[in-house]
Amino acid sequence: MERRGFIKKGLSWLAYILGTAALAYPVFSFINFRKIRKKTVVFYPDEQLAAANFKEGVYLIRKGTDFNALSARCTHLGCTLNFDAVSQQFKCPCHGSLFAISGKRISGPARTNLISIPVKREANGDMEVEFEI
Repeated sequence: MERRGFIKKGLSWLAYILGTAALAYPVFSFINFRKIRKKTVVFYPDEQLAAANFKEGVYLIRKGTDFNALSARCTHLGCTLNFDAVSQQFKCPCHGSLFAISGKRISGPARTNLISIPVKREANGDMEVEFEI
């Protein structure tokens, strides 16, 4: 085999391999996309003092001695919500949706309430929240 033929054949094989990888990538990413992943966030006692405590995509809401958790993602397009301590409301910085501290939708383009997440109280006072990413 001549040198020119060898290089041509090597380049064509490289093109086949790169083309196959480019076509296979969307298939494998689609298969991997369907996996449900869970995340656990722990609020330690010193992180439970405010009315609404934010950590890693979750708000821990304190009402006296009761606690519940809400997702920090707006139900409109998934922006991370901000909590206004004065009005006791969650506000979306992207499109202006408003939610009550209970998670109920007040106004804006979002059509549903915030997602409520179960809270597990540990013996040492920690609050554990497990949610899907």
